[in-house]
Amino acid sequence: MGGLEVVWWLAGAWLAVGALRAFLMLGRYPRESKLVQDLLAALIYLAATFAIVAYVFDLPLKGLLATSGVLAIVIGLALQSSLGDVFSGIVLNIERPYRLGDWIILDDTVQGRVIESNWRATHILIGRQDVAIVPNSIIAKSKLVNCSSPTKIHGASIRVKLEPVLTPAAGRNLLKEALLGSAHILRTPEPSVTIQDLSAEMIDFELSYSVGDVGDVDLAQNELFDRVHRAVAAAGAKFSARLAGAPAPAAPEDKGGVGSIERLLAGIALFSTLTAEEKASLASQMQPRDYKPGDVIVRTGAILQSLYIVSRGVLIASAEDNGQRIEVTRLARGDYFGENGLLIGEPMNGQIAALTKVVIYEISKDALSPLVQARPSMAEDLSESLASRRLARRTVLDHHHESDSQEGRLASRVAANIRRLFALH
Repeated sequence: MGGLEVVWWLAGAWLAVGALRAFLMLGRYPRESKLVQDLLAALIYLAATFAIVAYVFDLPLKGLLATSGVLAIVIGLALQSSLGDVFSGIVLNIERPYRLGDWIILDDTVQGRVIESNWRATHILIGRQDVAIVPNSIIAKSKLVNCSSPTKIHGASIRVKLEPVLTPAAGRNLLKEALLGSAHILRTPEPSVTIQDLSAEMIDFELSYSVGDVGDVDLAQNELFDRVHRAVAAAGAKFSARLAGAPAPAAPEDKGGVGSIERLLAGIALFSTLTAEEKASLASQMQPRDYKPGDVIVRTGAILQSLYIVSRGVLIASAEDNGQRIEVTRLARGDYFGENGLLIGEPMNGQIAALTKVVIYEISKDALSPLVQARPSMAEDLSESLASRRLARRTVLDHHHESDSQEGRLASRVAANIRRLFALH
């Protein structure tokens, strides 16, 4: 009879624990509430044990509680550190300063994505794809920043120091174009450029921007540094590395002339290997075109017969999807487009419009032909570059749904068209 009563109490405890887990898991995050579930389950089983002792075996609870109290003190002193982690874990689960999948920063030293939170510690996947196991007691005492709450949008900033060869306003506009041209930076909230310091030796700018997820910060920063470097070189400006008291630099010469076009070409990988004479010859044949914000530069279906380089401003490349126009990418200083019509003869699968005031230089086929003919290897490099850019949607929208498996065939096709169009053998 006593055995049946013990089974009855244990079965009741088991059913209570099952109902509790079902209640907590319904519409919640079961992995996050695991610690609380385990704690409540332990309390239920402990209560069932006391009930069995009192009602099944008719033993007095006072002596058992006294013995349990002494035993609890001994165990508590022996496991003081571990119990600190456990109770800290309970507090963290109740307060819920972070959830699984959130990106957190601890004391500006450890940062990463939370992948597990248990009784003793929290497991954080850090940038090197290693797992940092941080005791809950340390997290409870640390300054914690949750980068995924209340939204996943994360703000970041970089500092750029330029020599004062440009006016502060011109430098600010130059860097703002680099921000607007980035593919990884959010448009809302709008990125900004702030002048932090001004002296005879430098102008200190802070570029502030937001990304959709903290994991995109490195991608956005790398792209932004690249765009800033190209923009600064094309404008004839320089990064500051000067000492106080040094003479102020002279303003860049031939601003807007052939020299500035050569600097623009030097910052583009496609033309970076040209000699100074070739750059000067090509620059003399490039024709500028000015556009106002909102102007449509290229419409869907147009077959371009020249290569176009963005010298100033920002362009938006967009495509229509189910009657809605969707932005695909942006083009800024140093980016180019038109290669698909020039080299493959295919129409544009989208539209290009000016977001800001824009200056674009046109390179005709006749101006490009001598360069390609003088460098047969340039055809191969150009074909690989265009195929990669096209599949990655780094240029304008042509066939933006193509898969990576087509890259090899596309590169061969581009190379064959280049040889045919430029009379290469």
